[in-house]
Amino acid sequence: MREQVLASVFANPRIEPHLAIWGWQIATYLFLGGLAAGLTVFAAWAVLARRESQLPFAANRAPLVGFVALMVGMTTLFLDLENKINVWRFYTDLHVTSVMSWGSWILLLVFPALALLALAGLPVGFPSLAAWLNRLPLVGRLVAAVTGVCIAWRRPLAAVNLALGIGLGIYTGVLLSAFNARPFWHSALLGPLFLTSGLSTGAALVILGAGTAGERHLFGRLDLGLILAEIVIIGLFLADMLNGNAMQREAAAEVLGGGVTRLFWGGFVGAGLVLPLLLEAGLWRRTVGAIAGFAAVLVLVGGFLLRDIVVETGQQTSWSQFHNQFNASLLDRLRSDGENPNGRF
Repeated sequence: MREQVLASVFANPRIEPHLAIWGWQIATYLFLGGLAAGLTVFAAWAVLARRESQLPFAANRAPLVGFVALMVGMTTLFLDLENKINVWRFYTDLHVTSVMSWGSWILLLVFPALALLALAGLPVGFPSLAAWLNRLPLVGRLVAAVTGVCIAWRRPLAAVNLALGIGLGIYTGVLLSAFNARPFWHSALLGPLFLTSGLSTGAALVILGAGTAGERHLFGRLDLGLILAEIVIIGLFLADMLNGNAMQREAAAEVLGGGVTRLFWGGFVGAGLVLPLLLEAGLWRRTVGAIAGFAAVLVLVGGFLLRDIVVETGQQTSWSQFHNQFNASLLDRLRSDGENPNGRF
């Protein structure tokens, strides 16, 4: 007797994850999480360096902008969850060997810490919003009192946010590198790459919202260095892939002649790194607002493209490739022979 395989269990996305594609929600979450991390780090640095007057946007406005970005990012992550009601289970325990568990607790700590730092900068950064909150019935006095405490403890809050911001930025990359079954993600360089990219996008957003020409010029220089560092890490990442095993080389081939080559080199590297690098290098001595703003927008687009390409490419290859064996004609015969196919199994 010759047996026929009607369907393989590997056609199930729960068994073979490449069949269940992570989409724009995860890429958006990783991008906004990295952006929030960059804004948090720069806001904390501006406060700790006592440069609030020189860097008004970074010190007073960036925390609230980062808080909103993180909220939107967490919303997109929530939309991607299949069993949304089970989110609370992340916080019933801390699994020290689980990257996702660490990330969940980092996010839980970042939200209140960043909110308190945002309150400290609210009266100067967003005076109209601060006045409106203080006028609210019942809670207005409480908000004013909490804001006063936050202002008094602003530097300790900044120190806490600095540590949490760095942790958040690294986590967005380590989260993917923990998936050992995905060769394109299985690299220790993803954490530093996503942290550097998050800092770069944070600097770019400060450039767009800078309150003074001096602040815009300073963050243009900082972003120039961060882009150079990002290019170096990208080179090391690809070298790591090409010097790995056959599956890692196959994964790297996706951006070296494969389906995402044009988007990677033309979109991310060309438009998102090299072009803003050249523009910011040309503004080293004197900043031109329009050019600096255009370069900053390119950096933000490049930051999203990096996450989108990494998420997409990582799901195209795996350590083991299982091919379905499916005989449609045999299944049709079983359905038409008068018996219940479900009763056979």
